[in-house]
Amino acid sequence: SYTNMAKDVIHTMNILFQQNKKVVLVGHSMGGKIAACMALLYPERVAGLVVLDMAPVTYTTENDITWKAVHDIVVGLNENINFTTCQTKRDVDDQLRTSLNMGDPALRAFILTNVHATT
Repeated sequence: SYTNMAKDVIHTMNILFQQNKKVVLVGHSMGGKIAACMALLYPERVAGLVVLDMAPVTYTTENDITWKAVHDIVVGLNENINFTTCQTKRDVDDQLRTSLNMGDPALRAFILTNVHATT
């Protein structure tokens, strides 16, 4: 949750700085939401905010072709990739390339940054 991530940032600040040090937070996208959450939860620790590219809107697949593309990739992953047979990220990459016909190696690499092994 954003609250937990804000607490993680405060914990890191407590390790790196004096307990009462105020900072200017810079956040992009989800980081902007975390920074805003920190400013609300810990105003005594935030001297300022710089929030970039954080739209307070609801994304829909009908009105936004970029979001539709992301949605289609996620749905495609869930429907076409058999993660139980994948033992490595290379296995997932092979399935992305073949099952989803995803030829763009940069896009596959980005998706793979969000794939984590579970036990």
